[in-house]
Amino acid sequence: MQEQQPSGSAPSMMSKIVNIFSSPADSFEGISSSPSKASAWLFPFLAAFVISVLISYLLVANEMLRAQIVDQQAQAMQKMVDSGRMTQQQADASVDRMQSMGGGMFMAFGIIGALVFLCVYYFGGSLFLWLTGKLALKSTAGYGKYLEVYGMSAWVGVLGAIVTVLLMVGMSSLYASPSAALAILSDYDASNDTHKFLSALNVFSVWQATVVGIGLSKLTGKPAGVSFGVSFGLWAVWVVISVLLGIAR
Repeated sequence: MQEQQPSGSAPSMMSKIVNIFSSPADSFEGISSSPSKASAWLFPFLAAFVISVLISYLLVANEMLRAQIVDQQAQAMQKMVDSGRMTQQQADASVDRMQSMGGGMFMAFGIIGALVFLCVYYFGGSLFLWLTGKLALKSTAGYGKYLEVYGMSAWVGVLGAIVTVLLMVGMSSLYASPSAALAILSDYDASNDTHKFLSALNVFSVWQATVVGIGLSKLTGKPAGVSFGVSFGLWAVWVVISVLLGIAR
């Protein structure tokens, strides 16, 4: 006879990760009463960092993708030249430096940039979630619990990053992603706000916002509709910010 798990025992981390994709509500069961666990956000953080290192390596190893990065930066500098913020000589010198930059240096900048982005994404995103929960949902849960909700939901983002890597390599495009931008990939313009907005409409981002809403509902005890309103409201703010800052792609 198969031994059954005691009804009061907590599910393992692996079962929680599996449930994030199959039954998110089960992953967050009891989150409001259990102590905060750093592993809930640390493991997806490390997984995302490993994928970021892989992406940095691909950008160095794949000449086509690397050329697209240099071209993107060259276009951005040309706009600065056109607006009078940089001379043509300065722009040409910067492009030459990028083209001559060694693979190790190129990869190092990519890894450092990815680490900074992940820190802002995880800790900043959890901070906004906590503030919203405290002020709008009147929740007494601490920051660590919101970091746990955000971290567990980030496994969806990790899967999305893996899919993005496969699309980038398979389609030989820096802008390939599981988003609405795939429809215009051949004509994608990184300086076009509409194109950046389409990139932000990522299938996995929407999925992750849904999981965050479920986690919020379990943590705060609020109705699912209210929690979804908060999670998708914050997601919409992130979309606008990422488009304005030019980091949506």
